[in-house]
Amino acid sequence: MQFVTEKIGWQLVKDPGRSDSRLMITADGGNTWSDELTDNAMASERERLKAMEREAAYFGDAAAAAMRAEWTLMPDTAAPGDVILVRSSRAGSVSWQGKDYRLTPFGAGYYTYLPIPIQLKPGRYPVGDRMLTVVSKTFDTQYLKVTGEQESMRQNTKRIQEDQRKIDRARSESQPDFLFSPDSAFVQPIQGRLTTPYGFTRYVNGKFDGSHPAIDLAAVTGTPVQATNDGIVVLAEELYLTGNSVYIDHGMHLFSQYAHLSKINVRAGDRVKKGDIIGLVGSTGFSTGPHLHFTFWAHNVPVNPNLFFGKTPFQWMAE
Repeated sequence: MQFVTEKIGWQLVKDPGRSDSRLMITADGGNTWSDELTDNAMASERERLKAMEREAAYFGDAAAAAMRAEWTLMPDTAAPGDVILVRSSRAGSVSWQGKDYRLTPFGAGYYTYLPIPIQLKPGRYPVGDRMLTVVSKTFDTQYLKVTGEQESMRQNTKRIQEDQRKIDRARSESQPDFLFSPDSAFVQPIQGRLTTPYGFTRYVNGKFDGSHPAIDLAAVTGTPVQATNDGIVVLAEELYLTGNSVYIDHGMHLFSQYAHLSKINVRAGDRVKKGDIIGLVGSTGFSTGPHLHFTFWAHNVPVNPNLFFGKTPFQWMAE
């Protein structure tokens, strides 16, 4: 018996009472055998091998270990507000923090992002047959003062809720693929001055406002804003609080957000490449000065954008 791929193999079978042997062939890893291999089986195996090769390219040198394991966590240690990429060798879903996340097929595996809630306590949590270690992290506090007019904007719950429904619709569907190429590390959209890091506990005019779910990068009005990586624009319009805003789908329910732009250069449905100028820095919406409000959303949960810069999620495995 000899296998030429994981699925296709052959063996010589000698029946009792016969002097010659029969050549039997399998196209499903040995579950069934026949005396011929159909063109459909060969075409299906070629497509499977091509898909595996494409998946392996994202892992690089770690491909063999990652694709052989039943479960792979990228990374297996995270902090509140982070996100991990999960690979399973089987279809299905992952139960995480009270919600089920469907695993999407890619190559020979099945994938999903899992956002780590910013309130999650440190500890070890099961994901598949692996354990995710969540370490402790503290976030500083920021006190922001705004004008009475700006403060009143935050009280217009009708407008805010209308926009949120629009945003939720735009982020409700995502391409079932990784839209960035294997060697395409995410980039920071502008090289501005960091004024508010991700996760800061924010008070506005002395009142608690929650955690800041993004990074704010101050820059001169009109500074070009780059797409952090390849993707498809799902929303590009003026919103009440975030002003001129752009959301880009990077596949597998990962979206990047760009807010308070002075100008938008793209439209919903546009395919963009990493580095494309999607807009210009501004101070539209609820803003105290020209800056870019930037973050990632994984399954509609804001996650730490600093994890992405200079790498792809597949490279988190080595951390």
